[in-house]
Amino acid sequence: MIRSIATRAAALLGLGATIALAPAAEAQHTFADPGATFDPAVPTPQSLLGYELGARFTTHRQMMRYIERIAATSKRVKVDTIGRSFEGREMLLITISSEANLARIPEIKRDAQRIADPRGAGAGEIDAAIKRLPSIVWLAHSVHGGEASGVEAGLGLLYQLAAGTDANTRTALDSTVVLIDPNQNPDGRERHTHDIERMWSPMGLASDAGAMNNAGSWPGPRTSHYYFDLNRDWYAQSHPESRGRVREFLKWMPHVAVDLHEQGSSSSFFFAPPREPDNQNNPKHLPKWFDIFAAAHGAAFDVHGWSYFRREGYDSFYPGYGEGWPMLTGSVGMLFESASSSGGSVMRNDGTLRTLKQAAWEHFTAEWATVRTSATRRTELLRDYAAVRAGAITTHAKGPMRGMVFARDAEGRADSLAIKLKENGLEVQMVRGSVTLPSATSYFQGTTGAVTLKEGGYVVDFSQPMGHLAKALLEPDAALDSAFTKFELELRRTGQRNRFYDMTAWSLPLAWRVDAWTVPAMPAGLVPAEVPSMNIMGVARSNYGYAFAPGSEASIRLLASLLADSVRVWFAPNSFTSKGQKFPNGAFVVRVTFNRPEVHDIIVRRVAESRATVVPIPSAGVDEGTDLGSNSVFPVQRPKVALLGGAPVNGTSFGFSWYAMDQRIGYPSSIIDANFVGSGDLAQFTTIVVPSVQAAALDRALGDGGRDRLVNWVRNGGTLIALDAASAWLAQERVGLVRTRVRRDSARADSAGGAPLPSSLPGVLARASIDTLSPLMAGITNKEIAVFANSDRVFTLPRDLRAGEAIVRFAAAPRVRISGFYWPEMPARIAGSPYLWTERAGRGRVILFAHDPVYRDQLRGTLPLFANAVLLGGSF
Repeated sequence: MIRSIATRAAALLGLGATIALAPAAEAQHTFADPGATFDPAVPTPQSLLGYELGARFTTHRQMMRYIERIAATSKRVKVDTIGRSFEGREMLLITISSEANLARIPEIKRDAQRIADPRGAGAGEIDAAIKRLPSIVWLAHSVHGGEASGVEAGLGLLYQLAAGTDANTRTALDSTVVLIDPNQNPDGRERHTHDIERMWSPMGLASDAGAMNNAGSWPGPRTSHYYFDLNRDWYAQSHPESRGRVREFLKWMPHVAVDLHEQGSSSSFFFAPPREPDNQNNPKHLPKWFDIFAAAHGAAFDVHGWSYFRREGYDSFYPGYGEGWPMLTGSVGMLFESASSSGGSVMRNDGTLRTLKQAAWEHFTAEWATVRTSATRRTELLRDYAAVRAGAITTHAKGPMRGMVFARDAEGRADSLAIKLKENGLEVQMVRGSVTLPSATSYFQGTTGAVTLKEGGYVVDFSQPMGHLAKALLEPDAALDSAFTKFELELRRTGQRNRFYDMTAWSLPLAWRVDAWTVPAMPAGLVPAEVPSMNIMGVARSNYGYAFAPGSEASIRLLASLLADSVRVWFAPNSFTSKGQKFPNGAFVVRVTFNRPEVHDIIVRRVAESRATVVPIPSAGVDEGTDLGSNSVFPVQRPKVALLGGAPVNGTSFGFSWYAMDQRIGYPSSIIDANFVGSGDLAQFTTIVVPSVQAAALDRALGDGGRDRLVNWVRNGGTLIALDAASAWLAQERVGLVRTRVRRDSARADSAGGAPLPSSLPGVLARASIDTLSPLMAGITNKEIAVFANSDRVFTLPRDLRAGEAIVRFAAAPRVRISGFYWPEMPARIAGSPYLWTERAGRGRVILFAHDPVYRDQLRGTLPLFANAVLLGGSF
């Protein structure tokens, strides 16, 4: 949704709302350069907000009012609503340029698209577009809610550009279109400002680093409504904030993109160039422009005598960052990191006071220098951008990896991946009829040979203007420079910290669990992909029952909705065929006789919502396989689910589970905390999910009493699901619920002697084998799958291992690595160890995931494991 708010602002003014216009001598803002002049007809920040920028945090409500008033009084400003957050807050994009440029925005967008895609351009057409086109600068603020100075800086820049009358401002307006995303994370930042407001005192806020106003409340304001880090969400687009901004980015195709952050309060200021490792798909013009902009930023900081640093601390390897994703489109993506003022004023290590005003002022200074440099170097910037976009086509056409293909599947994962790629602006095609690819290399097995891609199979040609992004997201293994990895090993040997800032493996085909291959050449006869819509036919009424296959997200949502409606559902562990319709192991059956009379109507409604396929079954007797009246067909117990949250649970891990429950599975859950475990009525729940939490911290929070209550609840019939670090707590001998333990190594893996070296896996993809007979694997027919691993946690197998316990195990050492960086000893350490463990405990069940199967909503291939654990864990 895009909606201009100019009309609303004009109406507000017309109804007699007053704006306190500052006299000409006072028309300014607190960050203004000496000699800057402003139009007194445009209200100053102080006149609208009642305080100077940086004096206090501006709430979302105040920000909206400020922007509306500026848009109503400046002809240089256009404001659009591009979406709403999960909590309903508006997400804005502010377009600022000269009046002449604003009058020709459609032409500017056409020219921007023209130089972004040179295919089919006539002679001189690209040069003509560059000559007409302003440089387009994207400035994004405060993606982390507690890094709040970005919003204040952005409001200052808005006033500078809306009201400035000096030569620098006019030049910038004539030669650029500035796009301001004023508040990337409105829900998280509102938590921050609300915390500060609640702690307001006439004595002022405490500057002690440990004071509550500087520490925040669980889980902190950094993340979104669902506690996701939106700075990792650009390609996954799990949130409306990310979807809205990516849609707008693709319409404009900016040439410069800046993401404004904060770092530790005792730091100085970071701007590009970034440090190693570099994503090897990043365009080659970036180092040149990093240096050009760094010179401008440094000169602006030198005027004030401010300190800064470059080339350390922050990398550009992961493609989901707010500056990393734009880089791969050809934009000069840059990260700014200002030292945080925390709650507005905090004492630094050197005894100086870091204030909100100073943090915002530095951000303003850096982004204002960015705009001016983009203006003065406009032609060169646009030519380099156009060359990068054209180069993506020619470079990838040469191979050796020309592109990739992936097959459609009955569960719809390939279709959903194709949709996600198109949402990222990538061109996706499909084959007409079956096509044999003579030299295709399997993503999962790594083998090369002839492969037949059936009708409707998807194809992504990396030889496209977005080819750098396409390859970064889709290649099986993101390459790390050998010199970087060698140095990492040396850093570890000498006891220094590693430089991995984020995950090192994310290949979307592997994460989605689709059958995919890289290819050196494109097949013939391709057409633009049109993802088939699920045309759900009416469900015919049945006297006996209805059945649907497991595994797809649609079937997960259908099962969840039926259970939420108290519809009785049965699980058929063995395959069967009824009236020519074959169902795999783990199909779900709804029997008419044992349900309410309106069950047919409920099914029809829920099928329409979930888009799942349901087949009427005329009889318990089937054509092939196990009859549906067999004792092996068991009822699915309706779970009553609780999520453990609050301190000391990891907030983002909690958010991943919460999001999966709400947005992917669609099943209600209650949020409880450690205090409730110690004193509340646990009997009202059948299933408790414990997201990642350090074992020692959970022990302290629960105490002996809380731990004993939780253990007794399990033994009396509860289902306990532990994720990631929580699995280590569950595997403690004193908890006494499982027989697996965390492996403890007492010596180094090399011959040097001494304690083991740090070996935590920095977000990798690993090969794992599965027990296809377990209900936890319903809908998963692969014998091996890719799983995500993100720690050094390894579990043992007990000597009395029983069938159905180690449901998913890491593959043997020579085969376990699929992609990402592994420390040399880790393949052997994790080989054969459990990824997913389950065992009975009294009348209850425990389910242990060594790592998080729903991490960042990026692991759609392992989502069914989590869904089955929640929905089926208490039934077998």
